Amino acid sequence: MRPNQPSKAIPTTTSQKTAYPKNPTSGANINQGKDTKEVFTKKLLICSQALDFNDESRFSQEKAERLKILNELQEIIGSPSQMTNLIIPNLEAVINMIKRNIFRPLPIVKKQGLAGETGMDDEEVIVDPSWPHLLPVYEFFLQLIINEAVDMKSLRSFISHKFIQEFLELFDSEEPKEREYLKNILHRLYAKLVPRRKMIRKAITDTFNTLIHETYKFNGTSELLDILASVISGFAVPLREEHIVFFHNIIIPLHKVQTCHKFHNELLRCSMLFLSKEPTLAFPLINGLLKYWPFANYAKETLFLAELLDILEVCCDTAKLEPLLPKIFKRLVRCIASPHLQVSDRSMCFFENDFFLNILKNYKHIAFPILVPVINHLATHHWHKLILESLGALRNIIRETDPQLFEKYANDKNSPYLYLVKDPNTKAEERAVIEKQWQAISQKAVENKPDFSMPVVPYIDTHIVGHYNGVFNGNVLYVD
Repeated sequence: MRPNQPSKAIPTTTSQKTAYPKNPTSGANINQGKDTKEVFTKKLLICSQALDFNDESRFSQEKAERLKILNELQEIIGSPSQMTNLIIPNLEAVINMIKRNIFRPLPIVKKQGLAGETGMDDEEVIVDPSWPHLLPVYEFFLQLIINEAVDMKSLRSFISHKFIQEFLELFDSEEPKEREYLKNILHRLYAKLVPRRKMIRKAITDTFNTLIHETYKFNGTSELLDILASVISGFAVPLREEHIVFFHNIIIPLHKVQTCHKFHNELLRCSMLFLSKEPTLAFPLINGLLKYWPFANYAKETLFLAELLDILEVCCDTAKLEPLLPKIFKRLVRCIASPHLQVSDRSMCFFENDFFLNILKNYKHIAFPILVPVINHLATHHWHKLILESLGALRNIIRETDPQLFEKYANDKNSPYLYLVKDPNTKAEERAVIEKQWQAISQKAVENKPDFSMPVVPYIDTHIVGHYNGVFNGNVLYVD
């Protein structure tokens, strides 16, 4: 974030004709060292007023006075006597003041420049002009929760399901500092309000379900997963059914979210914490990774490769892993043959791992028919010199595992996995032959049954995606 960047106008719900109320207290009262209950209540009312922060010239005096009062409120929290005499008896008014400030429609913040423009930072945002006035409110709220004078029973009545829902919506804020305060506050609430823990977990689950099934982006996903990591580390063993369901329904599907790369580190931490509690969860997690494996997103693909290797090292029972090995080796050989160098290089790192090499030796009958034909071809014909050298070393590693079996599959010209490394023209010719055969079969079907109609699965020539995803089917418009 660049602090010197100019702010853009952000819509506000405050009417431009709304007049800010006169200060209900005199300057002398506001600046007194000790407040009476009446003065304290009036200060809360001043801090609860809605102001237009988009226009710096409007209500400048009131804004300055408001900031001054908010700073005074933080000083009050540091005084045990004033906490007892002012804040505790007026806790409802204090919470209402906080709610009126932070519970608001989040501003629509637009990034400057076009998406993908050179020099643009994905995390660069415009600062919310109201943030300087929200910052002391969040700091006051955080100190209020931390304070030992505020007991669980008095605080619990104000932290309702509606409060938690609205609080979680704020995590979508574009302001990183706000999300950090929200994370710390929610974490403290979870630790302090034991009877509300299940409700908080349920609200977080609902937020993640919305992200997984409805939206593709939620700014506070990393922060919420950071909180969950601390929560998961405290789960008792064996895991309760509720937590296992959460792992299957939330942690695994979060991998398919389009913006997963932005919170993958936190997601990986949560995943590995679950596996440390229950290692058998590694198998459904591997299945989920293979199911949601990204395509045309090479950065995300390298993250998935690193996670897959981490998970494999946790799998103690290789016998249970055997049914998944064909899928794993198929995915791995696809990545080795990837046109993206980072993906190809990262996938070959598997063969530097002792645990993976042990799997390769114990399950040669599964791995060799899949890996050997492709790697042997690439080690001779790959277009990049550095990758070519790595592939040559990889071929030697596999050959040393079982030379006789390696030679058996090295020259297998009929391997179904060689299509990954075939020349595009050869692929097109083979597909044209298959299309011709299919058309001949369809013609015979029409001759035998005049009312025969072509099925709409999976490809037909009236779809844009038809004839092996071809674009020369008359349904694509080219614009010069």
